[in-house]
Amino acid sequence: MMSLSHTINSKRILVVARRVVRQLKRDRRTIGLITFLPIFLMILFGYALSGEMSGINLGIVDFGGQDDLRDHLTSVDDFALLRLGSESDAERLIVEGRLHGAVVIGDDEVRVLLDGSSPQITSTIMAEVNNGLLPETSLQKGVAGVGNLGKYSAVEAATPEIVQRYVRGYDLEMMDSVGPAVLGLVVFFFTFITAAISFLRERTQGSLEKFMVSPLTRPEMVAGYLLGFSLFALLQSATTLLVVIFVFGVPMNGNPLTAFAVLLFLGSGALVLGAFFSNFAKTEFQVVQFIPMVILPQVVLSGVWWPLESIPAFIRPISYILPLTYSSDALRAVMLKGAGISEILVPDLVFLVGFFVISFALATLMLKREVG
Repeated sequence: MMSLSHTINSKRILVVARRVVRQLKRDRRTIGLITFLPIFLMILFGYALSGEMSGINLGIVDFGGQDDLRDHLTSVDDFALLRLGSESDAERLIVEGRLHGAVVIGDDEVRVLLDGSSPQITSTIMAEVNNGLLPETSLQKGVAGVGNLGKYSAVEAATPEIVQRYVRGYDLEMMDSVGPAVLGLVVFFFTFITAAISFLRERTQGSLEKFMVSPLTRPEMVAGYLLGFSLFALLQSATTLLVVIFVFGVPMNGNPLTAFAVLLFLGSGALVLGAFFSNFAKTEFQVVQFIPMVILPQVVLSGVWWPLESIPAFIRPISYILPLTYSSDALRAVMLKGAGISEILVPDLVFLVGFFVISFALATLMLKREVG
């Protein structure tokens, strides 16, 4: 029986190692990704995770009294305050999605109206309301009830009484809030990777060149591939949606077909985006390298795990050019708030359609440059 020293030869190991190093030295893209991409991602994650809430739209209905609370809310930089004349106006604007919440100030009672679809924003508003009152007025007594507009919970103290009312989205857990956004993330991620690898194989195996000598135009070729891949994307979207609803219990207050339409637009855009990026890869390993470039920034900046309001203001403009930002907003609106197509048409569906059209055009142009 041969000893371990006879079976492992250090010189042969070094030969293999040198070969790997030589290959990497010739692959400048990989060297760049290994060197600079981690720095970029760490900076991105660092700023995104260290940000505080800002840009929270809060309504104020002031019937007099509680000057300390009013002054405190006015001094909070994170709030964009809108002064309203009635509680009904505040409810309407919350239902329309134009306010995250509202505070109704009276002599003996402070009523806080909330949109519960974002627990982080809800917690921020309630914390500042409590901070604006004397410590003894924020002692909870745990009174709760349910009304026709949402779930009521009262925090009673000597003066004044704080009544917290969810106009919509009440009694939501964290999974309920992030579930719709994660649904879009999963569909986008797997559709993008599948399309990029599949298009790469078509090109390396010569299938694209065979189509190029046929009467097919380049847009027809991309559309044909898109239609073929869409069948699998539809199956993936449907199964993922069912898992989110029936396994994790995320509510579906709107029409499931509307949510499915959002996933269809998002998946179609991811398909042609994958076709576009496949032109920059020569191996499947290089396709995988696109994940931190395309996917991770959207995970951090599109409001999947935490609200856009928690992303620093100087980075936030990037969020508004990412498709997952709009799919997350649309899916939350449909599943948690019962919104219809007309309510998510602008800007969510309009952006997703525009994203698809631009990606389709880029994929077609790159196909012309690659093969033509």
